[in-house]
Amino acid sequence: MGSVRKVKHRSGKESWQARWRDPSGKDRSRNFDRKLDASQYLVGLESDKLRGRYTDPRLGRTRLAVWIREWQATRTNLSPQTRLRDEASIRNHVLPTFGTVPIGQLRPAHIARWVADLDAKGSAPATTRKAYQLLAAALSDAVDNGLIPLSPCRNVKLPKLTCPEMRILEPAEIKALAGAVDERYRAMILAAAYTGLRFGELAALRIERFDALRRTIRVEESLAEIRGQFLVKPPKSDASRRTVSVPSFVVKEMAQHLAEHADGSGFLFTAPSGGPIRRTNFRRRIWLPAVRASVGEPCTFHDLRHTHAALLIAVGEHPKVIQERLGHASIKTTLDTYGHLFEGLDEAAADRLDKVWHSAAVDAMWTRRDQEVIELPGR
Repeated sequence: MGSVRKVKHRSGKESWQARWRDPSGKDRSRNFDRKLDASQYLVGLESDKLRGRYTDPRLGRTRLAVWIREWQATRTNLSPQTRLRDEASIRNHVLPTFGTVPIGQLRPAHIARWVADLDAKGSAPATTRKAYQLLAAALSDAVDNGLIPLSPCRNVKLPKLTCPEMRILEPAEIKALAGAVDERYRAMILAAAYTGLRFGELAALRIERFDALRRTIRVEESLAEIRGQFLVKPPKSDASRRTVSVPSFVVKEMAQHLAEHADGSGFLFTAPSGGPIRRTNFRRRIWLPAVRASVGEPCTFHDLRHTHAALLIAVGEHPKVIQERLGHASIKTTLDTYGHLFEGLDEAAADRLDKVWHSAAVDAMWTRRDQEVIELPGR
């Protein structure tokens, strides 16, 4: 058990010193202005020892900016895009508030106030939640490494996520959009709406992975831009690496596109000057003018993926088929994203059950009548 004593410094100032022995047997001390604070500190230390949460108080003096830099260096299996996104979130939202604060001084109240301030400043709920998740992960790792006994990121209320707006196009609108876009990208628009591939997956699609005879596309890669440089990388998940069947009319459009626009780069869809498509240029120069001339804003390229899911739901496809075509890692993702589009199908299912019941009732009626037939005696 530790002890508390009054000490006098060279400056003449007096303070109360808490003294204790750490689990390794070394003597430790810390000074306080009040005896009560020193005593309570010792009680907390003894409690942490008993629960196996004791940490060297000196480690808690590490500033958050220093610790987050060390933590980020240990993170593995992150795509370059994810790493850049996380670094930007930490730089813009976490470090301005907590960068110079020792991690041992952070409390749940500080975290809750920070979250509330981000929300009040107009940060999107998803932005606030991502910043919090990164801070929580870094501080959880600090606990695992013995810098602090307990993470302050607990019991913090986060802003609710709002469902992202999605534009579902009717088949006639898809046709109008494909007709309004630069002819070079007509097949790409139709492929997006009738296969559900993401922009990056279509932009990375190599010619040899389009099989016109079997009417399939093999998704093996995705194209991304990192600080202006192109990066061809594996898809988002193992489920995203998939083979998707293509409607015959889209196959014809893609085959015609290939015959007219192949440029030797190996990609099926390319920039006007050849080579990979730069997404920002495509959106500004190709996509938005076509949208304004046909279906009207707002409408994003990703809405074609939503449209594909809606078309499959409308024709009664099983959710498992939709999951596999979209490349979702879990059917839960599919249902969470598009569950609201299944509402009309539930009512239709109830109507079909009505028909089953009535058919069974009619069969039962005729069966009873057959059993009640009385044979007349022969003459």
